[in-house]
Amino acid sequence: MLYNDLSTFEILKAFRPSQAKSADPLKSLIQIIKRNSMKNALYVALLLPFSLGATAIPVLAQTTEQSQISPADQENAQERINLSGKLRMLSQRIPSAACHLNHNIDTDSSSALLLGATVEFEKILTALEFGDTELNIQNAETRRKTLVRIQELRETWEPLKAAVDAVIGGAASDAEFSHILAENLPVLGAAQLLVEELVKQYSNPNAVTRASLMLIDISGRQRMLTQKVSKETCILGGANTTPDTVSDIEGTIRIFEASLEALRFGMPAVGVGPPPNAEISAGLDGVLTDWKSVKPLLTEVLGGGELSDDDNILKFQQLNITMANMNAVVGMYGAATRSD
Repeated sequence: MLYNDLSTFEILKAFRPSQAKSADPLKSLIQIIKRNSMKNALYVALLLPFSLGATAIPVLAQTTEQSQISPADQENAQERINLSGKLRMLSQRIPSAACHLNHNIDTDSSSALLLGATVEFEKILTALEFGDTELNIQNAETRRKTLVRIQELRETWEPLKAAVDAVIGGAASDAEFSHILAENLPVLGAAQLLVEELVKQYSNPNAVTRASLMLIDISGRQRMLTQKVSKETCILGGANTTPDTVSDIEGTIRIFEASLEALRFGMPAVGVGPPPNAEISAGLDGVLTDWKSVKPLLTEVLGGGELSDDDNILKFQQLNITMANMNAVVGMYGAATRSD
């Protein structure tokens, strides 16, 4: 297997969006990994989403709360998890676009993406709370725990949105640009907690299987990672660089590659099956081709190289293409689940 040289700490640090209130889940996972000598990033990357934060994926037992889910909402399970996962991606697309815009890299595209991502984030978040037939969310959310997660996400989103609106309006200060680049991870963390809550809500035999939800979540997370590394490589070398930026980039890349390998070939040890049909398999192969085309530019940045203006544009655009093609694969997983 690949990636055996990756340290447990690097992986844990690289994907820690939910900023758990207690460090206990992290400590527990680290101890499990140490006891089992699990150094392979593939295992760690796949276990992390279901081990961090306030919730973990539940067993497939139908609780009283789950039995009250309406048939219409059960039909919407994939859409709700897919869209909440998309909020993770948008939380990183927004600072990526803002960073590239601030550095005058592909300004037309970065400006359009910044506006589009902000509008889409607001539309999805509102739909998850109140329903939106255009997004195939048929009913308003009524489950108390899910509504709490939605409200927590909105509370972290509003200050970021205010700074983004200033950028879109052409009146942003340096402080507002800095806020977008420095304060986006709490939004990502709150979005991750919402995904976890929705997976918990719908993990029962009357909705969709645990394995199907895992595939939708992992493939959906891949979208976010393309935008996260786009943001991080744009930030590197600028005023918002931190001592952790390089290791963050390395961790993001490794988790993306580890998860893509698991999706392409399956990993029964953690409940991930191979692609359920040829269309998904071909789609994942296409994502790998996209990734291989941009990886040399990421490697150059990590090595301390300075990209030309054309290569900076190419990196930005190619990561967006990779995201778009990964997004198509997420849709394929959702369709495959509905047809089961």
